[in-house]
Amino acid sequence: MANKRLTFWVMILSFLGLVILMLSTNPVNKIIWAIVFFGLALFFMISFGFWIVRLQTGEVSSKNRYRIVAMSLIILTLLMFRSAQSLNWVDAVILLLIGFGLGFYISRRA
Repeated sequence: MANKRLTFWVMILSFLGLVILMLSTNPVNKIIWAIVFFGLALFFMISFGFWIVRLQTGEVSSKNRYRIVAMSLIILTLLMFRSAQSLNWVDAVILLLIGFGLGFYISRRA
């Protein structure tokens, strides 16, 4: 029960950090804010994934842990390409294939 609460509060605090960062900074002026934003976004996605898995199963197995981290990194990479406006359909297809490959590898390995 304590783990569910901890992951919930970590997720909420990282989300609030993202909202405060988006409302109070401008990444055009200093690129460090974009780096902080993507770091917080990764932290939020991982904590959100852990929270959802803990709600469904009660605990996070090593297989689910690998899946959460891999899918969070794929989504973050898509967001980075999209924000730089350099994501065309070929890059998106390649990233999706890498994501499916990682998912398949993790399901066979763990």
